[in-house]
Amino acid sequence: MRTFAIRPRCRRGGIARTATALAGTSLLGLGLAAASPPPASATSSTELYVTASGTKAGPCSISKPCGSVSRAVVVADHEPFNFTPVVINIGRGHFVTSLNFPDMSYPEPMLTISGVSPSATTLAGNGSSAVLYALADAPRMTIQDLTITGGSAPVHDGGNFMNFLDVTFSHNAPGGALFDDGGTMSVSGSTFTNNALTTATSGGGAISEVGGSLAIVGSLFTGNSVKGARTASGGAIYVNDGHLSIAGSTITRNAATGSAGGGAIGIDQSGRTTVIGSTINANTAAGPGGLVSATAGATISFGADILVGNTGAGGSVCSGGGDSDLGYNVIDQSTCSMGTKTKVTTSAAVGLLPLAPNGGPTHTERIRKSSAAHDVISVAAKLAGTSFCSRQDQRGVPRKQGPATSCDAGGYQFAPPVITSISPLKGPPGTEVTIKGYGFDFLALRFGSAAPSVVVSGGQTASTVVPKLGRATATIALSNPDGHASTRFDVLPLKTT
Repeated sequence: MRTFAIRPRCRRGGIARTATALAGTSLLGLGLAAASPPPASATSSTELYVTASGTKAGPCSISKPCGSVSRAVVVADHEPFNFTPVVINIGRGHFVTSLNFPDMSYPEPMLTISGVSPSATTLAGNGSSAVLYALADAPRMTIQDLTITGGSAPVHDGGNFMNFLDVTFSHNAPGGALFDDGGTMSVSGSTFTNNALTTATSGGGAISEVGGSLAIVGSLFTGNSVKGARTASGGAIYVNDGHLSIAGSTITRNAATGSAGGGAIGIDQSGRTTVIGSTINANTAAGPGGLVSATAGATISFGADILVGNTGAGGSVCSGGGDSDLGYNVIDQSTCSMGTKTKVTTSAAVGLLPLAPNGGPTHTERIRKSSAAHDVISVAAKLAGTSFCSRQDQRGVPRKQGPATSCDAGGYQFAPPVITSISPLKGPPGTEVTIKGYGFDFLALRFGSAAPSVVVSGGQTASTVVPKLGRATATIALSNPDGHASTRFDVLPLKTT
């Protein structure tokens, strides 16, 4: 008989999750932090299960999982009308699917589709229709911990509410990855890579937002492209008569080809975009605006961003006007509408390092202490009504480090470990040691020649246990992508009885 264990899982940024193990395969659970709360009467969820070895007509139960996601949706849609959220847990594997949610009455108010991880669970298009198509009356949806690939605009939102958490959109073409038509969306901790729009005259190699609202946090856009006439724009993202907010994200090496503009972002009509604490680097456009192309009436506001290496036709970076400065940006040219609180410097002075796994759910472009983007924003500075330095970077690392009076622009906060105290200072093997300080995110610890496990709380307290080293004065060394810190500890002999 199969057994199932339920264990809590926590992520950076305070997103609590539940993981369920199915026959040795982790299947992530509810994950509804980004969605609206369920009705007061909904105290639990209906759990359905999908595995690669499941049956075609199975009930999708924990003991008899079904073999396709579409089958699980059918089961969900035939649940009694008790207004209970439904969670579809998908195991490891590659699942070809097309999920259609037309305007009709659904028994579930919310639907979560949850994989193991983006590297383990893949939803793929069937070559003729979207992976996920939802109209306004569909349930509110959370999609998490999986990859969506091989489709033409594989996710289409026609006025629904959708949340994407730790999702990778990869190699979706020719219609891009995600199209929102009047819906409300949030994207967090997700990666959009090598998606392309080549069949339309609007834009958005990765995302096209039309008439709705989209919030992007802690996400990466790289290698996406739009190809088309001069009216097309947005190598990564396109907004038309909608609202887009981007925070703590990286948009790098996307392209608008043909005669399209806006290597990173394209905005039409009354589209409104706000970008805060993000890195937009090395995007290119064959048409106008390597950074952004905006038509009359469209606006984009930058604050505390790194904006370097973006080039369009004739060297243009911002095209069409509508760009404004919220302050504290670092940019490598002065042609965009930037004010006195923004620093104009060179790409070399910013010194962005190549995309790498520096911690968190996505790759980031790291900066060093010597970067022109380091410590440029006072802790008293406010953007969008809140202290910018009270926020987190793309990885979830606190902007304000210890007693610092300033923090960094862009998607990455430089944060090497600093030790302020250790307790106790000595003890035999098995003694619990508490180290206080800051910069403890994504921390590795060595205790002399050993590498014991370490538990970090709040990025400011690290706890470990003295390993069996014999009597010695040992070095406790802490390291993360930005640096190292060390302290000494006297290992005492074990007491004998």
